[in-house]
Amino acid sequence: LTLVSGVFLLSIRGGRDITRIDRRAVGFAFFTAMTICGYSLTDGIGARVSGNAHAYAAMLFVFDGSCMAVVALWRRGQSILTEARIYWKTGLFGGALSVTSYWIAIWAMRVAPIAVVAALRETSVLFAAVISVLILKEQLRPARVVAALMIVTGMALIRLS
Repeated sequence: LTLVSGVFLLSIRGGRDITRIDRRAVGFAFFTAMTICGYSLTDGIGARVSGNAHAYAAMLFVFDGSCMAVVALWRRGQSILTEARIYWKTGLFGGALSVTSYWIAIWAMRVAPIAVVAALRETSVLFAAVISVLILKEQLRPARVVAALMIVTGMALIRLS
């Protein structure tokens, strides 16, 4: 509850009327949370059942990549190949970072409690907050500091339970 409250507090923008909640946005956020929960459990259990987190991750990425390529070609046709030729370096770099980070998460879910790994992954919002202040020069509001402390506290509570 502390972790989720911290993430929620971090998402509130200054000057916004928080008494009027956009139900559609909350619905999308809830759907996203349920999706993340589903694939985190599926991947954690899959890595454990397979007995080899690396083989599980490799097959997952081959399957996902193949499906994405088919969908991209179906939706965008030949234009996707032109765009791929233009942005291949950036795409390769970003893809490598993405695969590496998720590969580590799958391995971690095999050797540690899935809930702890999943919660730790969601602390990426802290990095986003730091980047927004240091690089994007957004104002450091007291609510952001409190939210960060709540997220870290929530993480500690999950780990200690």
